[in-house]
Amino acid sequence: MKFKILFLFLLLTQLIYGQTNNYKFIGTIISENFPPISFKLELNEKDGLVNGYSITNINSKDQTKSKVQGIYLKKSKIFQINETQMISTSSESPINSFCYLNMTLELKKKLNKKLLTGTFIGNFLDSSSCAKGKIIMMEEEVLNKKIQKIKEKNIPKFDTNKTVLPKRLTDENNFEIKWESKFLNLYVWDGSNEDGDEINLLINNEIILSNYLTKNKPKKIKYKLRKGKNILKIKATSVGTFPPNTARFELIDNKIKYPIITELKLNKTAEIIILK
Repeated sequence: MKFKILFLFLLLTQLIYGQTNNYKFIGTIISENFPPISFKLELNEKDGLVNGYSITNINSKDQTKSKVQGIYLKKSKIFQINETQMISTSSESPINSFCYLNMTLELKKKLNKKLLTGTFIGNFLDSSSCAKGKIIMMEEEVLNKKIQKIKEKNIPKFDTNKTVLPKRLTDENNFEIKWESKFLNLYVWDGSNEDGDEINLLINNEIILSNYLTKNKPKKIKYKLRKGKNILKIKATSVGTFPPNTARFELIDNKIKYPIITELKLNKTAEIIILK
């Protein structure tokens, strides 16, 4: 009988103190270094030890998944967690340009909804600082609709029903497109971290952008094309902190979108030829 009581006591103790808590939060990273970034955490906590993963730039071309580890301080309801290594990424950026987050987040409850808020410091692989700021998160199912609105606000809207596969242009490459519309609608931006890349953009030898510093926010250009051959020339005038110079372009012809990525060495060029 004593053995049965002891066994039940040990089993009950294990259930109470060995319970695993699962958390799914989604929200936004806010920093002066870059525009707001969508962010997701899936955490498993047991006896104060935390494991899981994070996802940044959710459902975008730069979506990145990283391993997360740390501790949970039950009394203060504080998570102290770090991104320790990359699991996977869709980004074309160099590995040494990724920023790993060290986070201190407090678990709160407001209007019967769980919130996770706090601060972060980001570091490159060499431990040098790359960013700092705030993180605001809510339970995933509650915040999904709000995140979708944020994404729709920051991503350029195109009236398109056909997307051509992305084309990558390196030094002295060119790409030829047959065009229907009278106008060229062009978007240009830096698809990864803003690291000081600058470009010149010429259309038919007309300077459209001069030493333009590419940013995460797309810049829109509208240009009336001439009949026959139109030449877009892209030149890297600065390769920034992380060479080569990388820029992303999207050319819109009626309902067709042409995504293009350029990777250029300093003072090298690439050309896009539009045949109208």
